[in-house]
Amino acid sequence: MLTKLRRRIVKKYRIIYKRGPSTLAMFFAGMAISSWLGVLLLSGYPLFQYVYYTLVPSTSSKLSAVLGKAETSHSETKWVKEGEAISLPPLDISLPGGHYLMIPSIGVDAVIWEAPGSDYERALRRGLWRVPEFGGPDTQGTMILAAHRFGYLEWTQEYRRVNSFFNLPKLEEGSEIEILWDQRLYKYRVTRLTESEEIDDYESDLILYTCKFLVSPVRIIVYAERV
Repeated sequence: MLTKLRRRIVKKYRIIYKRGPSTLAMFFAGMAISSWLGVLLLSGYPLFQYVYYTLVPSTSSKLSAVLGKAETSHSETKWVKEGEAISLPPLDISLPGGHYLMIPSIGVDAVIWEAPGSDYERALRRGLWRVPEFGGPDTQGTMILAAHRFGYLEWTQEYRRVNSFFNLPKLEEGSEIEILWDQRLYKYRVTRLTESEEIDDYESDLILYTCKFLVSPVRIIVYAERV
């Protein structure tokens, strides 16, 4: 009985082997392989960053140098204007002191770090840097915040999401931005998001600035107005 059953099984698979897999089977096999390759590529991206930064350790420094050149030569375009008062939101002593940026739609909730232009790397290693040649929310002028997208090896993915501009490309026109500055809450609305090699509008109240790729002259630039 067992011998007869074994012969039937061998005969069945011998026929399948001779005919080869059907077109439908090949189609589903191709779909499965493509899906797995897609999953591997997406899940392996953080590993790619790790390997890249290991092989090219100066990458972060190079990106910092790029971010450090936030067109400071145009800082007179909309800087503090003497004699012009700016309306300040009410002081709220229940709010923490210090300087913070919050963008709820992309999960940013970060400290804004201060550093001179000659030492911007120190601030960028922590997250967000305010370009000092420009103003703050409490002055009559443009405010520019720069940050890495991918950051440094020691950053976790959660730290990167909260303290950098990793998800800045996901912002849309009309998105809300908040800045907490010395216990006053300032609110902004995104007016435009561009990909360019330089800032082209210094009349905006707030500009967010980062690099698009690990090594690329293209920047992601967000312009916003105070509301």
